[in-house]
Amino acid sequence: MTTAYKIRDLSFSYGGSPILAVPELEIPDGKIVALVGPNGSGKTTLLHLLAFIEPPDSGRIEFLGLEASRSNLLELRRSVGLLLQNPYLFHETVFANLTWALRLRGLSKKECRDRALTALETVGLSGFEQREARLLSGGETQRIALARTLALDPKVLLLDEPFNHLDREAARRTEELVVEINSKLNKTVVLTSHSAKSQVIAHTVLHLFKGRIIPAPPDNLFRGKLMESGRVFYTGRILVTLPSAVSEGDLVTIDPERIKVSLEAPPPGNLNAYTGTVIGLSSENGRVRLEIDAGEVLRVLVSAQSEILPHLRLGSRVWI
Repeated sequence: MTTAYKIRDLSFSYGGSPILAVPELEIPDGKIVALVGPNGSGKTTLLHLLAFIEPPDSGRIEFLGLEASRSNLLELRRSVGLLLQNPYLFHETVFANLTWALRLRGLSKKECRDRALTALETVGLSGFEQREARLLSGGETQRIALARTLALDPKVLLLDEPFNHLDREAARRTEELVVEINSKLNKTVVLTSHSAKSQVIAHTVLHLFKGRIIPAPPDNLFRGKLMESGRVFYTGRILVTLPSAVSEGDLVTIDPERIKVSLEAPPPGNLNAYTGTVIGLSSENGRVRLEIDAGEVLRVLVSAQSEILPHLRLGSRVWI
C-alpha cells in the first residue's frame, strides 16, 4: 500500500507550549482517514502541518514520496486542499468564489469555467453558479467551499470538522459526498472529528489525545502509576494488568470494543476481570454503548445483535 504521508519524530509547539508529539505516523494513499479526539487534542494543528501551512519545530514530513523542505513548500501546498471548519466565501456569486483561485493560477477562462461547473456537479449543486454566496444555507456554504477546493484538483483533501454545525440531513449528505469523492475521484481524504460520526465512513481512525496518537479511543483513559516492575497499572481505584511490561507512563487506555461483558463470573485466574453495575445504556452507530461502574466507570461498545443485551438494564450486575 502506498502512503500519502510519512511522519517521523514530529513536534510542534505554540509559544513554548508543546501541542503535538508524533514519533511515527503513516497515512495511506487513496483512503479516508479520520483524526478523532476531544477539543484541544491537536487535530487542527496536525491538519495545518499536513497542509504545509505551518512548519514543524522538528521532524520530517514526506508527502507522496517527496520530503517537505523550504524549496518545495509551494509545490506541496498546491497538491493539498484544506477546507476549514468555518469556511469563508466572498460576498460575490458562487461562480466568482469557485474561479478566484483558479484565475490566480493563470488558468484560461474556459478551463476556470469547466472546472467550476464540474466541481458544482460533484457536490450536487449544479445551477448554483449565479447564486449569491451570502444567501446560502450552512450546508450549502459547506458544499460550495468544498467545490472550490475540488476545483483546484488537489491530490489530498483535508477537512476540518466537516460535519460540525450541520443538521442530521446535511451531515448525512456530506458523509455521502466524502465517500464519493474518495471512491470516484480517488482522492485521499483526511478529516477531523471530535465525535464517533466519522468512524462510519473512515477506512482508518486515528485517536489523538493531548497531541499524541493513542492506540484506542480516549473513552477509557485513566491517569495513575505503574507498579510491579511495569506489569500492573494502578488508577487509584482498580489494578490493570498490562499486556507486557513497560518502563514508564502515567496514562492507560482501554479499547471499549475489546471489553467483554458477561452475567457469569469468569474462570479463576482470569486477568483484568471486574464486577460492576450498568449505569448507562445508549445506541451509537449501530452498536450499543454501556457504562459500567466497576470501581472506575468503564465504557463498553457491543454489537446491537449481542445476545447479552436483552438481559441488561440500568442497575444490572455484570462481569467485565
